[in-house]
Amino acid sequence: MTLHHTHHPLKSTYLFVGEETFLLEEQLSSIRTSLGENASMNYACFNAEEGLNTEEVIDLCNTMPFLSDRRLIVARNIHKLTAKAREKIFAYAGNPSESTTLIMTMEGQKEDKKLVRQVPKNVDILRFDLLKGAALIEWVQNRVKLHGKKIDKDAAFLLTDITGGNTWFIATEIEKLSLYAGSRPTITSQDVEYLVMRSHEPSIFAFMDSLFDRKKDTLFRLHELETSGIPELEIISRIENAILQHYQVLFGCQDKKAGVHPFVEKKILARRSSWSRSRLKDLLRDIRLIEGGLKSGRTFHAWASLSEAIAPLSIAGRNQDSGRP
Repeated sequence: MTLHHTHHPLKSTYLFVGEETFLLEEQLSSIRTSLGENASMNYACFNAEEGLNTEEVIDLCNTMPFLSDRRLIVARNIHKLTAKAREKIFAYAGNPSESTTLIMTMEGQKEDKKLVRQVPKNVDILRFDLLKGAALIEWVQNRVKLHGKKIDKDAAFLLTDITGGNTWFIATEIEKLSLYAGSRPTITSQDVEYLVMRSHEPSIFAFMDSLFDRKKDTLFRLHELETSGIPELEIISRIENAILQHYQVLFGCQDKKAGVHPFVEKKILARRSSWSRSRLKDLLRDIRLIEGGLKSGRTFHAWASLSEAIAPLSIAGRNQDSGRP
């Protein structure tokens, strides 16, 4: 369940929960915009990861809005609060002010069902699960419609494949594709190949090969991507997918390799001596920490963080890692 772009009348309490942070973020922005010209005077956002003061949040929720019918308060990442602090904010949510909308979030992670069961019954829970498969294709097609265009299914599949299914990146590319299509009503696979694949793939392929071949020029290739303007989240998504493919081919069950293209599988098998289970797991952990920090606003220097995570993988450390279990 999501609010989409129809918000009125807003209810007094919501919980936004899920891993699809782009959709969650967009929903928050759209609701804030719906407050109108006095939004800035009646809006406040607090983040548990930055030291959220529960008493301050509740006091503000109980304050009448200024020159407006409604006040909007966002309390982000309440799963990071102490149990006592969370109990206080849930107590308010159970009996909220009628002139305030409080939106609590548990973002960037799978739903904690035990924690969600503690939420008062009157709170509307909106789930933002990761979009995959047919649901992602449908979202792409609907997103394109917002720009007054259509996209054929093959083009939508290609777009999700190139972007690794990253909704942050897909949304940006849809804007570009809609402008590129001009007066044409439909975005085609050829449009995606020309505008998305050709503009990004060569430098991305060079970087990914350097990274997983453990070459000395990996950081240089990463710097090339940074200066080219490619979104950090696209690179992060690509690295994550490649790590999972490497683990699947090198250490997974034989029958689980069906989803890996034979060309990709052959390339990965040639890297067997360069990667261990532990090194792949460590890299995946580091990359996901960067992704979580970027999506939640904790990380402001994603490229620097990526450099730090990747630097130990230079060819100088190859021999040390190859013998690890």
